Amino acid sequence: MTARHFVGTLLSLFVLFLAPVIAQAETEWVELPDASDVEPDKTWTIEFNTSINEATVKDNISVRTLNNGQYTPSFDVSADGKKITIHPPKDGYNSEEYYQLSVKKEISSAQGKEMEKGYKKKFRIKQYEEKPQTKPDPEQPEEPEEKPIEEKEILSTGTVTADILNVRSGPSANYERMGSISRGEKVKVYDFDGFWAEIEYGGKTGYVHKTYMKLRKEGGTAIEGQRVVIDAGHGDHDPGAQDRGTQEKEINLDVSQRVAERLKELGATPIMTRDSDKFVTLQGRVDYAQEVNGDLFVSIHTNAAYRSAKGSEVFYDTRKLSNVEEGRILADKIQRQLVDVVDMYDRGVKDNNWHVIHYNTLPSVLVELGFVTNSEDYEKLTSDHYRDLYAQAITQGIVDYYEEEVN
Repeated sequence: MTARHFVGTLLSLFVLFLAPVIAQAETEWVELPDASDVEPDKTWTIEFNTSINEATVKDNISVRTLNNGQYTPSFDVSADGKKITIHPPKDGYNSEEYYQLSVKKEISSAQGKEMEKGYKKKFRIKQYEEKPQTKPDPEQPEEPEEKPIEEKEILSTGTVTADILNVRSGPSANYERMGSISRGEKVKVYDFDGFWAEIEYGGKTGYVHKTYMKLRKEGGTAIEGQRVVIDAGHGDHDPGAQDRGTQEKEINLDVSQRVAERLKELGATPIMTRDSDKFVTLQGRVDYAQEVNGDLFVSIHTNAAYRSAKGSEVFYDTRKLSNVEEGRILADKIQRQLVDVVDMYDRGVKDNNWHVIHYNTLPSVLVELGFVTNSEDYEKLTSDHYRDLYAQAITQGIVDYYEEEVN
């Protein structure tokens, strides 16, 4: 697909106010609202309130995909130096791909002043029809060799969880779109290539992104073969919530390890973002879930507040760009088990854009086991018996999620 297939767009992204450098702020970045259904030839325009030093722009603006594919985009600076126009890739952004535009604070004004903070904006490209190419494109990936469908072994059945799921001719969004399948439709999966599942479509081999399907291993239980990423919150120099000498990071890791053991016994493939007392950044946890081709993401935490605050709660995020409904269902299943199995006070299922779920394309939740600052919760959180019950509850919630039929 080339840029000439699109109608050009030019919209102002945001205004950055340049200011003298000040003491270290709580965060180095301003997270701007996400955007979806963005045109593939989108041109972003950044406006400043004063002229900038053009020499400071090149290394301080980048666009990357959420799996860390990155390029330095081409740009123009206006004659008065107050506007930067960021151009899309030569062939346009990939259909339905997620991107992040980053503008570092090191861009300075003509007087040498830097911005107080950098800016980030995540956006998702709208679905579009690909145009047939009249000439061979040397950059177009070769079509994979196709075997007759009847000769292939069925590995799994996938039920679509997205409203519309595109079918591609190869294992990438860069391949030709063959058509689409709708929420609730079931397909047979013959193989996997990273996140891409090989299926039959119209008598031919096609590929769909497995993130938007609930998979079930052929002849197995709902949980067998599922790649569940278990994220033990905090770690190392970041202890998390603390009370009476107890640190959240230790509780999170212990319960996470017990969940992983239980999932493994059930035939799942648990993958931990940390399996020791080490520090992993929030984005590092999200990136790792992508690197290991995860199917589900469960982040485990412990709360702290005033002494009377107690109970468990599970978060999902309605502002993320994918798998919102699946996250809500997963959160509900786990919270029900925490209340029933561990006898936790029910604080409910809640909506919050915590980083590890907001920027995660997988169905994702953040579990708060209880409050170390509450005497009743504290007794459970520090008990070997109750930690087993926490693990049992979370594991059963995950199983319940996979056993739930897609509406």
